[in-house]
Amino acid sequence: MKAPNLSLRAVLMLTFASVALILVLGYSFVSSRYLLAGMDTLITENLVRAAVAESRGEFVSEHSIYSSFRVTPDWQGQPQDMTTRIAEPPQTLDQLQQLRIEDDAQSEGESADENDRKMYFYLMTEQAGERYYVSYQVSPDKVSQLVFENVTGSLKVLAAIGLGSVLLISLLVWWLWRRMTQPVTELGAWARSLNETSLQQDIPDFRYRDLNEFAAIVRNSLVSVRDALDREQTFLRHASHELRTPISVIRNNIQLISTLKQRSVETETNPKELAAIERIDRASLTMKHLTETLLWLGREDHEDLPQTDVQLDQLLESLAEELKYLLQGKDVELEVTTEASISTLPEAAARIVFGNLIRNAFQHTWAGKVEIRQTGDLVTVVNTLESSDGDDSVSDLGFGLGLALTAKLCEQLGWKFDQQQTATHWHSDVRLS
Repeated sequence: MKAPNLSLRAVLMLTFASVALILVLGYSFVSSRYLLAGMDTLITENLVRAAVAESRGEFVSEHSIYSSFRVTPDWQGQPQDMTTRIAEPPQTLDQLQQLRIEDDAQSEGESADENDRKMYFYLMTEQAGERYYVSYQVSPDKVSQLVFENVTGSLKVLAAIGLGSVLLISLLVWWLWRRMTQPVTELGAWARSLNETSLQQDIPDFRYRDLNEFAAIVRNSLVSVRDALDREQTFLRHASHELRTPISVIRNNIQLISTLKQRSVETETNPKELAAIERIDRASLTMKHLTETLLWLGREDHEDLPQTDVQLDQLLESLAEELKYLLQGKDVELEVTTEASISTLPEAAARIVFGNLIRNAFQHTWAGKVEIRQTGDLVTVVNTLESSDGDDSVSDLGFGLGLALTAKLCEQLGWKFDQQQTATHWHSDVRLS
């Protein structure tokens, strides 16, 4: 199961809200526990004081504050309804214990008066070397009044403190959220607005050192990419002239030598010389196409290339005829099957793509069959993969980049390119739409 893709803002809000809720609930729980513990401590203190008063002989007047306490030196002197239910007296000193007594009539399903229900608080203590058992009976009406007077006031204070804590933590969460997320938002907006001009400007202050370091990394990375692109564009501009010019000179001189050879009938023709000239001619033509492909591949305005209506079948037949020299001296059967079709596309790019495919098929097929099929906007080139082992005239052309360049060009043009290789065949498809 994929984890939810939460934003940093949502994570911070959830984290702060969870921490605030845990703090408030924890504080409320601890406060309520201390409230109950405090009430038990108060009752225990009163029971012990009653035993102290008894040990000092102060437990005599009916109007004494301890008149409602039962203090006896033996357990059987305690109220009978308590001793009958608890046969064994408490064994631990100054440990408060409770006993709730329901009237027997209530246990039989009859309605019982509230005065028939009792609650005893009792403990055992030692004062002046004597052991005393102290109990205090509380009836429901007294309990209600006691709880109402003590607990209500404590709960009001607890509620006020809890609400104040929630408000204070909420304000703190809001302030931290604003303090932390605003610089991150500003960093994102700044990164999205980076361009050639803003890269030259100083990095804004995003308050936190980590964000400033991250902004510096982003800017330096983009500056490095920009510099690399500038170097590449500079190279392409220079290569466009510096590479094409010597290639054109080589091809023009090759054509000139061929023309002079044809006119000079009396000069004896040297077969090795002619073979060398042909090799130079093929290599220069391959260099020309490869250079044009690489230079065109580095362009950024592929979508702005001029679109023209191209007779696709005639273009393929022309390319096959132009590159037929690569099949000279080979036992290769060439089959070109086309149908009349006009497509609107950049002609220069189409010549590069299909020229690469056909040249690659001719160059790497020594014996077998090369098929060039065109149906509508689908072009298929199939060739065997039996390379030459005895003639270096074609193997030294080194056009292994053909298919890789074709795939890249088709990707940039939005054409579908597919290639499949088997033990004896290489199958390439190009669909223009």
